Amino acid sequence: MHMVFRDHTISDLIGFVYSGMDPAEAARHLLRNIKDAAQPVLAQGRDAVVSVILDGENAWEYYPKSGREFLRRFYDVVQREGGLEAVTVSQAIARHRNVSPLPSLVPGSWISANFNVWIGAPEDNRAWDYLHHAREFYAQHAAQASEAQRKLAFEEILIAEGSDWNWWYGPEHHSANDRDFDELYRKHLSNVYQALGAAPPDYLSHPITGGEVRPAFTPQTAYIHPRVSGDKVRYFEWMGAAIFTADQRAGAMHGKQFLLDSVYAGIDSTFVFGRLDFAGPVPDMDFDLVVNLESWAKEEARPRKTLRLDARVEERKLAAWKVDGREEQSLDSSAKSEETAKVALLRNFEFRLPLSWLLATPGSSASPRTTGEMAGQPKQSAAAIAPTSRLKLRFSLWHNRLPVDALPVEGWIELQLVSEAELVAG
Repeated sequence: MHMVFRDHTISDLIGFVYSGMDPAEAARHLLRNIKDAAQPVLAQGRDAVVSVILDGENAWEYYPKSGREFLRRFYDVVQREGGLEAVTVSQAIARHRNVSPLPSLVPGSWISANFNVWIGAPEDNRAWDYLHHAREFYAQHAAQASEAQRKLAFEEILIAEGSDWNWWYGPEHHSANDRDFDELYRKHLSNVYQALGAAPPDYLSHPITGGEVRPAFTPQTAYIHPRVSGDKVRYFEWMGAAIFTADQRAGAMHGKQFLLDSVYAGIDSTFVFGRLDFAGPVPDMDFDLVVNLESWAKEEARPRKTLRLDARVEERKLAAWKVDGREEQSLDSSAKSEETAKVALLRNFEFRLPLSWLLATPGSSASPRTTGEMAGQPKQSAAAIAPTSRLKLRFSLWHNRLPVDALPVEGWIELQLVSEAELVAG
């Protein structure tokens, strides 16, 4: 048997990082990593095989257009790169007959070289126990059943023996269909007993899965006026803010690095505030925090205004920050700040930005504004337009110019631009 082994770094870059990058930049980055991985073998005067192995189709659902543009860009750079050729595993094996024998192979999996995902939790073990009981029942009663009954019962056993049932049990992974998977698994086990003419055990009528962990979002319920300090001690000053809490269980993709725990966001009549809490201490690496902000009016197809807050963290301290708009080069930065905007990082990350930078002023959700009012012109000379009605925010952490974690992972946090009375009234 011929074997190749997965390059963990390359697989994880494709699985978790490149979906958040520009396709052309991601393709060039992948090419550099492939060449770096091959260099030690090439230096010995031998041809190198660099494996690119992914877990089926899972990665592509996170890419724009299912990764088509990224793949086109990547294969284009491969075609133009001398000394590099894309081949299948079979082709690579056929070209490399001078291989080293492997005297032993330790049982394990592609996740931490063990089976913890599938057997490590009480839910996992209960699911395997139920399967074992069904197998034992089949072994004891199949001989007395007809050929058709035996065939049907054994097929149900084979279905239940698929390892991916236990991918979804335990604390590591979840999907929106956890309860459906659980019900299907127990149904297949019940079918073993029914196919052999017996009643399934009562325990198969009860869910195996325990309480579900889900990302939680609480909308803003009151204006907030926190002091921006980054020290994570002023709990009451953030009461009323919108809160998004991360779900630190992975889905079909395993191996994501969780660094962000929760974000808080809210407005008062003048500012928008944001706060990011880490999953632990401030990460012990140099990184960038990016906050994207957009203001929207009802029934408009594009955001009215976009801002990007970029904060550089070095040695666990805030080194520099800046706020850029789409049209303006820079609205404010740590180099020239006049305390209009404020950014801080100690135990957590906090910021305050003027709502006027987003062309946003809270007011009654029913009151129209005018182009003149927004531009500072006399009211009578202005035409009525829809007011800015909501803000959208998204937080992300970048390391070596690559995205590592984000909140929310998909979508945005939304804040309604209404008066405090309307917020409190709900």
